[in-house]
Amino acid sequence: MAEAFFLEFWWPFLLIFSRVVAFVALLPFLGWRGIPVLLRIFFSFVLAVLLALNWEGRLPLPRSDLELLLLVGRQVGTGLCLGFLVYLFLTVFLMAGQLMDHKAGLMMASTFDPLFGGQVTILGQFYHFMAVVLYLMLNGHHFLFLSLRDSFTLIPLTAAFAGEAVLWHYVRTFGFLFVLAFQIAAPVVVVLWMLDLALGLLSRTVPQIHVFIVGLPLKVALVLLVFMLLLPLAGAVMGDVFALLNRDMILIMESWS
Repeated sequence: MAEAFFLEFWWPFLLIFSRVVAFVALLPFLGWRGIPVLLRIFFSFVLAVLLALNWEGRLPLPRSDLELLLLVGRQVGTGLCLGFLVYLFLTVFLMAGQLMDHKAGLMMASTFDPLFGGQVTILGQFYHFMAVVLYLMLNGHHFLFLSLRDSFTLIPLTAAFAGEAVLWHYVRTFGFLFVLAFQIAAPVVVVLWMLDLALGLLSRTVPQIHVFIVGLPLKVALVLLVFMLLLPLAGAVMGDVFALLNRDMILIMESWS
């Protein structure tokens, strides 16, 4: 009786928990350093218990300690790959904001943020937090947890690790998101390029004007103005990015093996 219960619940639970805790660790709204580790582990434990209770079938026991480590490590790697995709899509807005700050000269105003574990600029942090809040308001986290549940069907616990198709999908996604971040920041960057050109012509025409002293506050004011004008359109852009996240999550799970 005890052995049957172990094969039906505890052994699948261990593998399920390994995948769930790795997935949760990379979610932007659960993986921040300000959230206690024990809370993340408890949340992963509850999810794993619910998934294990609905698990059907038996898994063969590993024949050695090395096989046990490989099985657990495979589930951890699977959870990290799926969580990293979510992290990439939600970080694209942080990258776009930092591109704006870089052209506006606001990189000097960057501060160390313990949530990110590094230097974060003003617009980048604001854009990222707005994307995360909007994603939660649109119930995007519901889709993530449903996708995590479906991953155990599309990527069984005994399945091999990600193949070459998944690797190339990540490479293409990374390149696409980098271009997308630049496209989001493009209106601000173009306006600042035009301002630099105008200040250059002004310095040639009136050499007595200190372009650096005049240009720095002018750039900051212009960036904030353009950013406020584009802010009503940001919701539609974020909605499109979230739809791409949902699509790519399904594509990666379907092309896993």
